[in-house]
Amino acid sequence: MKPVYLGFQKKIKMKKLYVLVAVIMASFVTFASVAETSVAIENIAKEGVDVTIAVNSGGETVKGALVKIVAQRMVIGAGTTDESGNVTINIASYGNQLVTIEVYHSLYKSQKLNGIKLETGKTYSFSLIGKGETVTEITEESEVRVVKTQEETEQEKKEAEEAIARKEEAIKRQEELRKETEELAAKGEEASKEAEEAKKRTEEAKEEAEEIKNNSNTISDDKRKQIEEDIRAREEEAKKREEEAKKRAEALEGASSELEKAKGAEKEAKKESEKAQKEQEKEREEAEKAAKEKEKEADEMKDAAEKEKKEKEKDAKEEEKKAKEEESAKKDAEKLAKEKEKEAKEAEKDAKDAEKEIKEAEKDAKKEAANQAKLDKLDGDQEKIEKDRKKLDDKQKKLDKKIKKGKGLDKLAGDQKKLDESNSKLDDAQSKLDGKRKKLLKKMK
Repeated sequence: MKPVYLGFQKKIKMKKLYVLVAVIMASFVTFASVAETSVAIENIAKEGVDVTIAVNSGGETVKGALVKIVAQRMVIGAGTTDESGNVTINIASYGNQLVTIEVYHSLYKSQKLNGIKLETGKTYSFSLIGKGETVTEITEESEVRVVKTQEETEQEKKEAEEAIARKEEAIKRQEELRKETEELAAKGEEASKEAEEAKKRTEEAKEEAEEIKNNSNTISDDKRKQIEEDIRAREEEAKKREEEAKKRAEALEGASSELEKAKGAEKEAKKESEKAQKEQEKEREEAEKAAKEKEKEADEMKDAAEKEKKEKEKDAKEEEKKAKEEESAKKDAEKLAKEKEKEAKEAEKDAKDAEKEIKEAEKDAKKEAANQAKLDKLDGDQEKIEKDRKKLDDKQKKLDKKIKKGKGLDKLAGDQKKLDESNSKLDDAQSKLDGKRKKLLKKMK
């Protein structure tokens, strides 16, 4: 029994995942049963699995993370995450045993996912907790502070320039105010007369516009809502067909592909991840240094601008005080004149709006009738598209049944491509037709 046991042990050693099983069974079974178990294990080991590990932190992808897949304290697969935070690991021989997925990165706390049974094509996601601020966070926070300081500096400069302008304006305004006071009284009386005339024109124009509106033919709210809902539904169906076509193409392509074996994945992945992580640590240190320099420079510029602004503000306030004294002298006359002038302008505006409303009402009535006729005409084209769509849907159902049987996939892939092209052309026709509808709906009130 001893030679048989040693031979069996040597063979199973090549299948590391089954060492424990082999040792236990070797103590209880005969030579025949051992041979039979060896065949079963070998058949299971030939099955491969292909999984993806996605790593992020706070919504951002994590590059350079070392990922290990461990079974019975042995690494059976490893890899390093790329720019998108993903790594695909292929295990050529996997016997459906429970494994642990481990993720390591020097800038983040490590994570493990225990008791996992791997499934081909499945993605296992990890969200790491950072040990400190990332380069992106440091840079963004610094940029925000610098931009804010620069904005405040520009505001200080702007306010200083405005103070100078106010000073000059105040001196000029003092003289203008004296003249305006004399003119305001005369304007008030003239504005009152204009207001009365404009009010009369407004009433007459509104009556005429209302009569035209009552006789115009517009599209109903229910009809508009139904057309818009039909357009949205067709757009969603086209998008869904496009996604289904893509999935079918990927499934057909995957049916003929073969899994590749990965050798030395753990050593290579560890070397790659360490290099990426060191670069990221260096980037973070450089970002912190650059951020402090920019913030210091921005603060100095802000202080200088603030000092200049205070000096200009003082000069401007002195002249503004003088202008306020002149402003007080004409305040009562200006108030009365503004009220009269405002009343006249509003009345004139109402009259012009009412006259304009007449013309727009006549124009809109003609457009609404023409657009409604065009919209009704599009219904015939829509019926033809829906008939063609039903034919394509029936063909798709028949083709899906054939694909499900798994025979003649190469030919069926060609048939599927032609059918997808037909659907795409019909979607283009539908999109153009709905585009016309949208344009008409925008024109119609």
